[in-house]
Amino acid sequence: MMTTLNTTRLLALLLAFTSVGMLFSCKKDNDGNTNTGKVELLSFGPTGAKHGDTLRFFGRNLDKVTAIHFTGKDAIVEKAKFIQQKAELILLIVPPAAEKGFVTLKTPDGDVVTKTQLNLGVMATVTTMTMTARPGENITISGNYLNWVKSITFARDKVVTTFVSQTLNQLVVRVPDDAQTGPLVIYYTGTDSMAVQTADTLKVKLPIASAFAPAAVKHADNLTITGTDLDLAKKIIFTGVSTPVTVFVSQTATQLVVKIPAGAKSGKLIFEAASGVQTTSAMDVNILLPSITTLAPNPINPGANLTITGTNLDLVTTVTFENAPAVSTFVSRTPTQIVVQSPMGIARGKVTVGVINSTLSVQSNDILDIVGAAPPPTVALPFYDDAVTTNWTSTGWIGGGWGGTRDYSNTSPVRAGTKSVKISYVGGYGSPMQLGGASVAVGAYTSFKLSIFGAPGSGGKQVNVGINGSDKYTITVVEGVWTDYSIPISSLTASGTISEIWVKEYTGAGGFTIYVDAMGLN
Repeated sequence: MMTTLNTTRLLALLLAFTSVGMLFSCKKDNDGNTNTGKVELLSFGPTGAKHGDTLRFFGRNLDKVTAIHFTGKDAIVEKAKFIQQKAELILLIVPPAAEKGFVTLKTPDGDVVTKTQLNLGVMATVTTMTMTARPGENITISGNYLNWVKSITFARDKVVTTFVSQTLNQLVVRVPDDAQTGPLVIYYTGTDSMAVQTADTLKVKLPIASAFAPAAVKHADNLTITGTDLDLAKKIIFTGVSTPVTVFVSQTATQLVVKIPAGAKSGKLIFEAASGVQTTSAMDVNILLPSITTLAPNPINPGANLTITGTNLDLVTTVTFENAPAVSTFVSRTPTQIVVQSPMGIARGKVTVGVINSTLSVQSNDILDIVGAAPPPTVALPFYDDAVTTNWTSTGWIGGGWGGTRDYSNTSPVRAGTKSVKISYVGGYGSPMQLGGASVAVGAYTSFKLSIFGAPGSGGKQVNVGINGSDKYTITVVEGVWTDYSIPISSLTASGTISEIWVKEYTGAGGFTIYVDAMGLN
């Protein structure tokens, strides 16, 4: 079945045959009156006839015509099928297979070809069509007058003008590699040119995954995917990886083998066909990563051995302590335990492990404390304690700042709790961290406290603690350690309240990072 989309009437049928002259559409082959004995065609028509209509040929010696051939396969009317044949007139029925084109009269003296083309009023119809197909497969459309079809448009305006085969009642067309599911639009020509849309939808198959093996896989290992139409997958997108995988170890319709990329995380896979249409796996890929359960001893003396327990620790390639280069040589290593010597100069913070054949890393939940390190300062009224506290946000706000970035949920290094503020200055004269809009009474407190840790390259740089819109206290950054500051409130404000706090880089040096923690009043 089809639904008409657009109709453009090219030629209207001429008026009813009230005069012979109005039927003529072919100029005389010979304007003279002398009868040479040869077949002469003077005119024929009407040119806007439909299949099954009566067509008239006017001329001389037409009784010698043995057959009339129309354009189109098997579009032949033999002499015995003429309705009427006289020397001056032939009447016949337009055969169903006739197509637009020249008409040839067969005679004993040779062919006589019309000087103008016969056009026909047709309406292509579809009765059945293939409902499901893969890209690259042939689909069959059955109906009537399909030999007049000039193009088929698949979903998303994918036009096909070359067919595998085409007859009056059947059209076979190859599904484009990038075809999508949707109805077909069929364009045909004739006296009426028309585009029609099929009521039925062609469903184009897509790659579908049904199982993954092995059940758990490491980075750089092969993952075997089983399913259907997997050979149609052009890209696979892993969770955690923005760049799709386009090169596979092997690929068939029922099995696809792909190497796990370095940045992949456990999760679903997305398969993309040539059309750009994506399908998502129903199940997750389980990618093995190390996990850390305990750190011992904790606290640790720098230089002592640290025992890390957990799972899949045989996948660990490096261990990184806060404020120290990565360690890649271990005292011992098993799937459940790593013993590694801690470097000198390490700072309090989380332990991070690198993963074999991967760009990922895994961090401990616990913070590794250092023996002999000063305990975090006491803050009676915190403004930051793993987050900006309600002591501030209940009346104030957290500003975006400028001249760099800030992360209020940084997990390492930390001075107290489990998080700190990471401030990265770029360009100079910036204050990425800004707290404002509050009105915190300071009468019950004597000092403003904060702790700052200088990242590599920050040593000797200067930042300023701004209070209530004015630069109040300059700090020279110490690299690689937490430095605690206790600033008399009397040197910061005389108004009795704090409404703004900025941690500002104002020397123009830029390009360095610090960590801020344990901020508040005491």
